[in-house]
Amino acid sequence: MENREEFLDQDDVLSRVHQYELERDDERVFVNVREPIGGSSKGSFIAVPSLISKECSNTDYVGLGDSLDDALNDCLKRIKGVPLGQVIPQG
Repeated sequence: MENREEFLDQDDVLSRVHQYELERDDERVFVNVREPIGGSSKGSFIAVPSLISKECSNTDYVGLGDSLDDALNDCLKRIKGVPLGQVIPQG
């Protein structure tokens, strides 16, 4: 991959986002996994449940890991059995 560090500001972090869709009963939610690919502090992979216009704000449901699969699996484990409307409250 091309080195983009020269195009980023000092505190910028550039991420690739992988999106998954989870359907459960009559509900669905997306899980966006952010893969850090550039910037000052690359950090770990982060998986965040979201709707089209709203992300989960409760860190109890956010997955972390050293790889895409680890972060996704951690997030899925955290939201297993939890109503999706509770993960991302409407309103």
